[in-house]
Amino acid sequence: MEPVPRSVEVRVPFSTIVKILLTALLVWAALRLVPHFFLFLLTLLFAVTLSPAVAWLERRGLSRGAAVGIVGASLVAAMLAFIFLVIPSLTEQIYALVQNLPAYRSGVEARLSREHPLLNQLVLQILDLPASPRVAASLKQPLAWGQVAVVGVMVTVLVLVLTLYLLLDGKRTYAWLLAYVPRHHRKKMAATIPEVFDVVIAYVQGQLLTSFLYGAFALVVLTIFHVPAAVPLAFLAAICDIVPILGVIISTLPAVLLALTVSPAAAVSVLLLYAVYHVVENYVIVPKVYGRRLSLSTLAVLVAIVLGGSLYGVLGAVLVLPLVAAYPIIERIWLHEYLSDEVLKDHSALEQAAEAGSDRAVEKVLRGEKHGNEPPSPAPAGKKL
Repeated sequence: MEPVPRSVEVRVPFSTIVKILLTALLVWAALRLVPHFFLFLLTLLFAVTLSPAVAWLERRGLSRGAAVGIVGASLVAAMLAFIFLVIPSLTEQIYALVQNLPAYRSGVEARLSREHPLLNQLVLQILDLPASPRVAASLKQPLAWGQVAVVGVMVTVLVLVLTLYLLLDGKRTYAWLLAYVPRHHRKKMAATIPEVFDVVIAYVQGQLLTSFLYGAFALVVLTIFHVPAAVPLAFLAAICDIVPILGVIISTLPAVLLALTVSPAAAVSVLLLYAVYHVVENYVIVPKVYGRRLSLSTLAVLVAIVLGGSLYGVLGAVLVLPLVAAYPIIERIWLHEYLSDEVLKDHSALEQAAEAGSDRAVEKVLRGEKHGNEPPSPAPAGKKL
């Protein structure tokens, strides 16, 4: 006799269904709010960077409102100066570049050596990109570009207003948010926030300085060699300096290609000068500007760029760097109870060794040895120290 199949009845409580729906709703809302979160994070970076200027004015006897007003007026003046001094030549040279691109391509093709056909084909394909159907169609849509300009202006104004608001009422907002943190964790927050602020300030101020220096250097070099579209290329260099490693390639390639329209010697000179500048920037300027407050290994930078870029493009890749740089602070203050002392000591020794350019700490970690004044571990039985 065959067994009678049993029916299984699954009962899900109504409260569980409600919780699942609410969780799904929260996840959906979080995904929808990711762009706004990055916008707020960008605003917070600017506010933290400008806070020392506001504090300096307050120490000179001004009220906080007056100090924020002066900082806001300075920002508006800088933006207007950029619009009236840079934007006209920028747009004019971009328009001239687009109009003269076929002639530039013909000149480059005439100067290319026939001994390297693959390289020649690659260079010509890159120069053909602006004439591709998709790019050409986008350039012929003034309405779309007008929408982009309107959105850019609105975002800029919103970031400026939010930045000034955070400068004016930032302490009260921080206290309101801190109320959510349990009281037994507030001492850790009080120790964490100032150090994280130092990292953020070092990052943004240092990045503004290095971007300005790179843009100015590119403008001087391209002007000396009479490279077309020197202002747009210099502007591109300043922007690409924000993205470590990859920005070097993105900014150098078009500069060399357009320098090739002048002469092969100009292209080689631009390539060499760009390369020399980046060596000087990495080994002289960046250590002087950032100091010990923002020391990241190349591997950490690459991983951060990949993860941040995968989550939210270029903006995510840029904004994730100060968060990664703040991790040692989080580890020291918040995670020391969960990590062994050996982990913290090894990480600290590795950071100091990276700053000094030494591999001694790396070898000690690989061999399991102690660092500095740490007491030696007892020798295992039957083995000699």
